[in-house]
Amino acid sequence: MTATALESKGYSVKEQSYKRNETFNQTVQKVTLTPQIALTIENKVKEDSLLVNLGVKVGSLTDAPFEVNVQVCGEFVYHHEKDTARVGVDTLIRRNAVAILYPYVRSLVSNLTNTSNEYPACILPTIDVAQVLKEQPGASELAD
Repeated sequence: MTATALESKGYSVKEQSYKRNETFNQTVQKVTLTPQIALTIENKVKEDSLLVNLGVKVGSLTDAPFEVNVQVCGEFVYHHEKDTARVGVDTLIRRNAVAILYPYVRSLVSNLTNTSNEYPACILPTIDVAQVLKEQPGASELAD
């Protein structure tokens, strides 16, 4: 198998939490859930790997029935010689690494909300995560 310019070595869950909003009145309040996405790229080089953190927060403890926080960390290897289009490591991480990690985050959010046994599962939509990160400049940061 030929390696791509950005090779995924796997991921791990750094955080997953579900907090119930005890003051939420579901018969009175309308529920609107908008995920907040955060990306952190750590320059911690583990041998020749880059660590990419992707986190999502859904809901709140003020106007939603729950708050869910999920963060995963993916390990990637950048193969400079395979980057024939000269896209660059930053672009590959923002586009490809995030696209690789987001389905795992979606699954974790769905599982956490489904097992609450109180509300239907919150299924995050499939989205262009890189575009969402561009639109939320405060939520995305490139670590030194």
